[in-house]
Amino acid sequence: MKAQQGFTLLEMLAALTILAVCSAVLLMAFGQAARSLKQVQASDRLTAAGRSILDQQADGDVQPGSRDGTWAGGIHWHLDIRQLPVAANRLRLMQLDLRVREDRRQAHFATVKVLGAQR
Repeated sequence: MKAQQGFTLLEMLAALTILAVCSAVLLMAFGQAARSLKQVQASDRLTAAGRSILDQQADGDVQPGSRDGTWAGGIHWHLDIRQLPVAANRLRLMQLDLRVREDRRQAHFATVKVLGAQR
């Protein structure tokens, strides 16, 4: 009997089937990773917008009320400022609640700013 040289057709088909299944699994994993990356980038964009808006608004004259605006051409924001009650008359506490929205994504940020006595 002659020694076998190479692979049979059945062995090649089995190897190609295994290769196809592994490739499909890898493609699905890469697709999911790309979608996750887009979601993280969108969340980072909203976080950067929220921090910038709070910094800008808190640096100015902080008065109770509501404000709206658009940041970086597409992120809509709404800021509510209210004064919190405090025991000491010399301080004012202002709570800043910010909601930012871009398409269907939205985020909420809140902080408290301590101010001196009102003049």
